[in-house]
Amino acid sequence: MTAFSNRLFLFKKMMRQLCWRVALALLVLVQVPPAIANTIPSPLILHIAAPSERHHPTDTFRTISQALDALPRLAPDPNQWVVLQLAAGTYREKIFLVRDKVVLVGMGREQTILQYPELRQHFLKRQAAANSKTAADNTKTVNGLPTGKALSQDWGAAVVNIQSSDIALLDLTVHNSYADENPQDPERYEHQFAVRGFEQATRIITDHCALLTSGADTLSLWNKTNGMYYHSHCQFRGRVDMVCPRGTAFITHSEFINQNDSATLWHDGELNSAQKLVVMYSSFKGAKGFQLGRRHYDGQFYLLHNSFSPELADQPIFRRTYPEDPKRDQPNLYGDRNYFYQNQGPAYVWLHDNLTKTQAAQINADWTFGGQWQPGAQLAQIRSWLQQAKQHTGDSKEQQTHPAPNQK
Repeated sequence: MTAFSNRLFLFKKMMRQLCWRVALALLVLVQVPPAIANTIPSPLILHIAAPSERHHPTDTFRTISQALDALPRLAPDPNQWVVLQLAAGTYREKIFLVRDKVVLVGMGREQTILQYPELRQHFLKRQAAANSKTAADNTKTVNGLPTGKALSQDWGAAVVNIQSSDIALLDLTVHNSYADENPQDPERYEHQFAVRGFEQATRIITDHCALLTSGADTLSLWNKTNGMYYHSHCQFRGRVDMVCPRGTAFITHSEFINQNDSATLWHDGELNSAQKLVVMYSSFKGAKGFQLGRRHYDGQFYLLHNSFSPELADQPIFRRTYPEDPKRDQPNLYGDRNYFYQNQGPAYVWLHDNLTKTQAAQINADWTFGGQWQPGAQLAQIRSWLQQAKQHTGDSKEQQTHPAPNQK
């Protein structure tokens, strides 16, 4: 009986330990998002030489494009994250992101600059002239610009072109400098993308970045089916629709600078009534009479805890229509959906609170994305990789590091 009791005691002890291990494993799976739990294999970290270095170190790539072109060979596992660490300097090249799970991180937005001059209209004309098929596809246009499926013609019209998902841009500036470098061109203020996301691109993060143009559509992430975008501690500059997401976007602790008296924000959420553009804890300033926002399609705007300069026009967020050509008008299924809470600025009636304190309290990144994506947790994981890499290499060079943002 004694031997049997001992065996029974040991069996119960083993079962309790097994139950605890199973419970702990389940807890980890519940708390950690799948995209972050899957961190095996470890991220591949590559270094890009400074543009000014004629003789770059053997363990670095000469250009960003060279490193990206090597990824099929260096990182064949599509589940492995790749981090490209950029040096200080101005990189005069276009970037094409076609692989999922890629991070571009600089030394700070004042130090690492991706710069290229490109006007969308000129780019499309060159493409059409070089390719007869593209010229035929150009018939799918509105006012001379592609629309619908023909928007794929924009591939290459931006400084950073994104066709993939799970992309992060950190601690750098992306500057489409066309207007600044071509002051004689009468079309210089037209569309010029700093960053352009395409039909399948989703889960895109920018953190501590400056995204700059002196034209239209600076940040254009255009996956209207299921696009999700997160921007924190960023600066946006342009002349009209400078941040114009299709899908759902959350922006926090950022700065908007409008160089014109046109709309600053634009949103397309026509395919899903839950799609929205949320801006919190940010500042807006611009030329005298600059407008807050507009939409061509059904859209939804939430603005909470922001500040607006006195130059803001007394013009509510509006729907753009074409009385002279009604066929261009887009459907308006939901009407105006513009929501405000605790903003500071001119005492315009339309800027007054129309959300209750209880409603406003629930609005954060998790609410914005309906629990489908946890970008703050993903950003924290990326920052952790960068810190570990810095400690591992014992690099004495000072690089800007930033804590993961509050998910507000």
